[in-house]
Formats: sequence, C-alpha cells, structure tokens
Amino acid sequence: MATTNARFSAMGRACQGLAAAAALAAVLAPAGLSAQTTTATPPVLAPSSAGDIPWLSNLLEALKPGVDTRLPESKRAMAERLERQIDQNQAADALAEIDRQLDADREKSPDSVNAQLLFLKGRALAQLGRRDEAKAVYQDMTQRFPELPEPWNNLAALEVADGRLDQAKVALEMAIRTAPDYAVARENLGDLYMMLAARSYGTAGKLNPADTGAARKEADTRKLLEPSAPAEPSNRNPR
Repeated sequence: MATTNARFSAMGRACQGLAAAAALAAVLAPAGLSAQTTTATPPVLAPSSAGDIPWLSNLLEALKPGVDTRLPESKRAMAERLERQIDQNQAADALAEIDRQLDADREKSPDSVNAQLLFLKGRALAQLGRRDEAKAVYQDMTQRFPELPEPWNNLAALEVADGRLDQAKVALEMAIRTAPDYAVARENLGDLYMMLAARSYGTAGKLNPADTGAARKEADTRKLLEPSAPAEPSNRNPR
C-alpha cells in the first residue's frame, strides 16, 4: 500500500476534514492526497520588427508539417486536467467529458475501467450535489479496486454530509484496513469519533435534562469540531 498514492496521484485532494463536512453539509470536494506537479514554462520570444528578413518567416511557414504531428494527450495528463476543472467548480463540463471517455474505453475493452476517471466522476457528482450517484460510484470502486483506500474515505465524507455517522465509521474503518498508513482516513476517523461522542452526549442530555454535565460535554466536544481560525499572516518577507 506504500505505492498507492504514487500510482493514484491524479486522485488528489481526497476529502479531508469530516468535521467541516458535518457542520456544512455542502463541503464534499476531496482536499487531501495532493499531488503537486510543475510544468516548465517556455521562454517568450520577442517578435521581429516589421520588414525584418521576411524571407525567414516565409521559410518557417513552408517548413510546417502538412499533417498534425502533435502527440495525443496521455491518460494522466487528461486526469490532471479534469481534476483542475473540478477544483475550479467546472464539475458539469468535467463530468460530461469523463462519461464520454469512460464510454469510449468501454467500447474498446468492456472489462477495463480507468480508476482515476471513475474517482473523478465521484468527485464531480458530489460537487454537483448528486450525492447518491457519487456514493454509488465510490461503492463500485471499492469492489473493482479493493486495494484503494480513497474511495472508502470519500464515501465516508458523503455519509457524514448526509448525517449517517455510523455508516461513515464503517467506511473509514475499511479505508484504514485497506491501507493502515493512510493518514487522511485516520484523522477523519478521529473527527468522526468526536461527532459520535457529541451525539451521544446530546442524547444523554435529552434523556436526563437534569444532568447538565452531558450538555456541557456535548458543547465542549462540538467546539473541538469547529473549523480552526485562519492563522495570522507572517511578517517575514517572502524569499
């Protein structure tokens, strides 16, 4: 499982912060497993002045190939581009392209499926508020790719958004069983335990209103689940 993130780099941002998802049910987009990539920027060439050796531009134009020799987009590059679209709130466009690509792949090989595209489809559906469909995608992935913990983690985030804490707990435990070193799921499980504790304290307070201790514990626990305040800006000069 140590190579899961390397093989699955385009899945990035896998729904961290279940506490925020519980407080704000709309927080569904994954935010962990980031895979940073850098692309070298080609130098900008200054244009020649008007009338400067015109025969050179004519020659270069003549040397252009008569056929399109551009390399086709790789599957990884496509997944990274679609991920950027989802991150930029263009989930509808990304979803349409993902479905087209999955259909095309299915026609070529009915038994094969691109795990990265399927994962991104779940993210796009979740961002569009189609949570039941997103859950179905992640559940399908847990069957097709049992070695991947990310679908279990994202499924748990959606269950929390729907208030189904017990189902979320099962999903996170499966993620950790699949990959014991998956830190995102372990942190999310810790947040979930606090949610379960707050729920239990709240139930106890309703059953015994005279016991103010349960209500106090519930309030204290829920404070721990509140999003942290943004850090103060640093006074240091940027390097």
